[in-house]
Amino acid sequence: MKQENSPVLDVRNLTTTFDTDEGSANAVDGISFHLRKGETLGLVGESGCGKTVSALSIMRLIRPPGSITGGEIIFDGRDLLRLSEREMRDVRGNEIGMVFQEAMTSLNPVFTIGDQLTETLLYHQDKSWSDAYAQSVDMLARVGISDPHVTMTSYPHQLSGGMRQRALIAMGLVANPSILILDEPTTAIDVTVQAQVLRLINNLRKDMGMTVLLITHDLGVVAEVCDRVAIMYASHIVECGTVHNIFHHPRHPYTAGLLASIPAFHAPKERLSIIPGQVPRPTHYPAGCNFHSRCAYATETCVLHQPPLKQVLEQHASACWHWEDVEFSLSSLHQANGHFSSTRLNGDD
Repeated sequence: MKQENSPVLDVRNLTTTFDTDEGSANAVDGISFHLRKGETLGLVGESGCGKTVSALSIMRLIRPPGSITGGEIIFDGRDLLRLSEREMRDVRGNEIGMVFQEAMTSLNPVFTIGDQLTETLLYHQDKSWSDAYAQSVDMLARVGISDPHVTMTSYPHQLSGGMRQRALIAMGLVANPSILILDEPTTAIDVTVQAQVLRLINNLRKDMGMTVLLITHDLGVVAEVCDRVAIMYASHIVECGTVHNIFHHPRHPYTAGLLASIPAFHAPKERLSIIPGQVPRPTHYPAGCNFHSRCAYATETCVLHQPPLKQVLEQHASACWHWEDVEFSLSSLHQANGHFSSTRLNGDD
């Protein structure tokens, strides 16, 4: 029997591998995280670290030369990796929705927005066309599109970037899924529209009780909308905790480096902090910690042994042998350029 506080989604030791000309590359290597009902988890990291591959693995959308080679993805008491393709098609869009990167390339250019919205309902929920149309119009209105009937007959190229992004979010929500995965929802749209999309996500989450996995490289987005954060680096989750803990008391050198590199509004002439070195190539990850060659705290243990992700404080896990030594100054956050929400960072909703 499912416990009331048990995770809606529980990813356990997930590994996804790609075969390349240089050998096998673990794009995602033994990652674990969970989502509880009504919360938003931010999956954060630089390009190429494995964020999108993690989401595509959950949706079982990895195609050759990639394959899921290990782990479990437990959703609603089922391991998604054990479902048949037909069973998985019933999960996609209907029980787990996903909003892909870049609305212009994610929407089909030869079909109207209405065609693409109603298709999900007609396929998954056996609705009549008129009911599917009405539900689609209602969802477009809920995501803030002022004239949903006109939008239903429009093609993607006829919409602005912000409207395309809203239409894509409506498409992910129209079947009322239990979980919504948002992959870089604010990429390729201007700052004003970004703020509107973030407010939309927050409002929909409250109104619909959504559970959200938000994939981003933008720590400002995380501060605005997330409850917990998982930091990815070179195929591993290296730190996980509440937004407050991660931003105020990071316990992994990579997280501290990311926070220290945030430009400060009140000190425009200061040189930005950088993390020295390069990310290791996926086909040549070291035996020990993937971050050791760039880390000021690295010792021989870090070179030889990969640190496990383990709880180091309450609601806070780190994959670092020297997590107790990690230091971080809050001055960069105190001087931040307004991109972060001070209310959220102070732990208030």
